[in-house]
This record gives sequence, structure tokens and C-alpha cells, in this order.
Amino acid sequence: MPKQVDPNAQRDEIRAAARRVFSRRGVRGTGLAHVAEAAGMGRSSLYHYYPDKQALLADLVREMLEQERLLFSSCLQGEGTPLARIDRLLAACARLFPEWAAFGRMILDLRLEDVASLGAYFGMLRDQLVDVITEGQADGSLAGELDAPLQASILIAAIDGLLLQHFADPSALPEPGVLAEALRDAAHRLLTR
Repeated sequence: MPKQVDPNAQRDEIRAAARRVFSRRGVRGTGLAHVAEAAGMGRSSLYHYYPDKQALLADLVREMLEQERLLFSSCLQGEGTPLARIDRLLAACARLFPEWAAFGRMILDLRLEDVASLGAYFGMLRDQLVDVITEGQADGSLAGELDAPLQASILIAAIDGLLLQHFADPSALPEPGVLAEALRDAAHRLLTR
């Protein structure tokens, strides 16, 4: 009897192998043969799931962006004051920096592959933050004179900038708990002046 393979589980294994290889070799330095070897399968089997490198990259980008979108949504739409929800997001991101930085090279390469989609994606994240900031302005917990879209962009830039620094030189930043506290303090000064 032929071995039954769960296609979704197999795609998960291929993406995990691809993340490992892309993080070591970069996107440009990695071919499907490298991914197939890391996944413990032949190239022809890999081609059944991903006909080319672009299809695999598109799936990886989709997966990564969806995980980040869910993180933003779960933190920002949960219980608590607007500032508490922003604090929760910043702390969650700081805790994930070591994991995200492990794939830093791949993340940088993938983000450069499709800048137009990345712009739309950042717009969606910014809109979520703008909604929370505007809510805080309406209830008086955040400074009413703030330009909410600009403050949201600054918060996203802080998250991405710290992630980039963590990738380039992890020793430059404190452990995630201390970093989360510093990020929280900066956000409070930015939003409650």
C-alpha cells in the first residue's frame, strides 16, 4: 500500500526546511535543491508542492505576514485600555525578537522581494494601531493632539528597527523583558505627552 502523505503537513515541513536554509544561505543563495535536501526529500517530490522558488517564497511570505498580522490583531483587539493593548503588542514583539532574528536574513530578503505588497501590509498594521490610538484619544487616555497615523508609523518603525538591530548584533540589546520595558516606556512618552 502506498504511503499516505498529508499535503498540508508536508508543506509545513518544506516551509520549515526552507526557513532554515534561507536563514543560512539567503534567498538568492538558495535553490530548491537545497530546500529539498534539508526537507529530506527529492527535488521531484518538492516540485509537486512548489513548482518553483517563487511559489515557495510567496508561501513563506504569506505565512510570515499572517503570523505577524495575527499577533497584532490578538494584542490590539484584546481586553484592556488602548495603552495596555499597545503595551501587550510591544512586549509580544520584544519576546519574539530572538526567534524572528534567527530568520533575519531571510526576512530581509523576502521583504525586498515584493516591496509593493509590503507597503500595503504595513498600511494594514498601521491602521490597526491607528484605531487603538484614536480610541485612546477619544477616551482621554492618550494625548488628543497626536497625529495617530504618524505615531503608529513610529511604533512600527521602532519594532522593525529593533528587530534589525537584534539580527545584526544581538549583544547590542538587553534581554527581551528589559527591552519590552524600555519600548513600553518610550511608547508611553510618545503617546501620553
